[in-house]
Amino acid sequence: MGSTLMSTRVSELERQRDKLYEEVTYLQSQSLRNNLIFTNIPEDNLTGNESAEVSEQKLRDHLKSALKLSTENVDAIRFDRVHRSPGHPITGKTKNIVAKFTIYEN
Repeated sequence: MGSTLMSTRVSELERQRDKLYEEVTYLQSQSLRNNLIFTNIPEDNLTGNESAEVSEQKLRDHLKSALKLSTENVDAIRFDRVHRSPGHPITGKTKNIVAKFTIYEN
């Protein structure tokens, strides 16, 4: 009888875990709306923590050089925020830049 109760409890906990996983996945996807992730943009690792302003400027430079957007168009882009992906710097790897766009005026 004890093992049946234990098995029922384990099944219930597994269902709760699965439901929570789905909710977290949904919340993560919603938090990334209007965001774009940019990769392979050199990072300032001198301090190990690049400022948002530096990340934004590097992103703007990247939009002009790699994507060939005009300076006028890049200057018209408004960001809600720009930051590097969280985590500690890893030698030889560059953290992504996550940018949340606010307005793009043409």
